[in-house]
Amino acid sequence: MYFVYLLAAILPAVVLVLYAYKQDQFPEPPKIVFKTFLFGCGTILAINLITPVLDDYSKEYLSGETYNFFDNFIRAAFVEEFFKACVIIFYCTRKTAFDEPMDGVIYGIAASLGFAAYENIEYVLYYYEVPSFDVALIRAFTAIPMHALCGIVMGFLISQSIFEKKHNYLNLFLALFIPVGIHGLYNFSFLSSVISYKVAYFLLLIFAIRAYLIFKDLKLRQKKSIIFNKRYYNISITSFINISASTLIIYLILNYLMHLIY
Repeated sequence: MYFVYLLAAILPAVVLVLYAYKQDQFPEPPKIVFKTFLFGCGTILAINLITPVLDDYSKEYLSGETYNFFDNFIRAAFVEEFFKACVIIFYCTRKTAFDEPMDGVIYGIAASLGFAAYENIEYVLYYYEVPSFDVALIRAFTAIPMHALCGIVMGFLISQSIFEKKHNYLNLFLALFIPVGIHGLYNFSFLSSVISYKVAYFLLLIFAIRAYLIFKDLKLRQKKSIIFNKRYYNISITSFINISASTLIIYLILNYLMHLIY
């Protein structure tokens, strides 16, 4: 019976990865996609080293909406999306198989849903101290798609950064900044008294439409053999650290403004 709950936790993420994989006219090596998924799971090791420190800080120095903002945008969204981006940039984009924009989307969703699958196991098995199919069902239509959409947006913008001639650094910055915003606002809306929980579902709808359009456009380009296999920008450790620091600073400023207002 324990295995059934485990399967219920993992299956939604696996199904979405396989669905995305089938959209690619020129499929990526399954081994690399599988490893990306596993590395996404493995990000929890680094995340678990950082979050206790952030938890101690927020519990001691923050309260109310300021605490909620920090907990959801910094502690959860920024930390998780940062490590997902590390997998995509420092593993996937270094592979010769990463040679067109669709690749970023596939690897993005694989890394994100790798993390989401592991996170879902914890929620399904331990949220109510006993395994729960209800949690598995609810998260299959909420948190899991949210992680998938963040991965699609992140992977797409990383591809844009690499394969487009213009706005390379800006696209790299947005590849982290926007997913953190989606993820943070999604979480924040369920806990905050400032905005409605309905914002989370509105976000899912808007970015589900955006994801559909991304896939539609990239599949059309693939059918027309419009494949951008020439790289115009190589993402260095320095540039990634810079955009990560910029993203963190902006959200910390927003957190401070939240403190001043509430």
